[in-house]
Amino acid sequence: MEQVVTFLAGMTYWHWLALGAVLVILEILTPTFYLIWPGIAAVLVGVLHIFIPDLGWQASLTIFGVVAVGATVVWHMIYKKGRSATYEDGRGLNQRVQGYLGRRATVAVAFRNGRGPILLDDSRWEAISEGGSDFAPGSTVEIIGFEGSTLRVRAA
Repeated sequence: MEQVVTFLAGMTYWHWLALGAVLVILEILTPTFYLIWPGIAAVLVGVLHIFIPDLGWQASLTIFGVVAVGATVVWHMIYKKGRSATYEDGRGLNQRVQGYLGRRATVAVAFRNGRGPILLDDSRWEAISEGGSDFAPGSTVEIIGFEGSTLRVRAA
């Protein structure tokens, strides 16, 4: 343990900058977005050491940990929000079927074995009924999900 404390106490600004560079290079080689934040945190601590040379190893390690973990958590929240794009807000443009969830459609031809075509707007879609139910032509169904371009429906 004493060797670790001695090593940490001896770290200067260029050690932190080198650690940051290594972490960023590893991130470039493995694009996971997990190493970029500790890399940026290490560079930040290195820059702080340039302006505050007396910064203790405890403060350096604390700043590094807080910035690395905090930036990773914030990035995950932003990334998750961006991944939840919807058709309505214009960010799910290539996910047309998401805009159909909850809408009602008309059965075009009688369902057989829980499958059949439905009419929605000006298009005919293949649909699967929830529970394998068969519907008569002209019945109204509600869209509850999708599998690829096949819509999942239930009686409305």
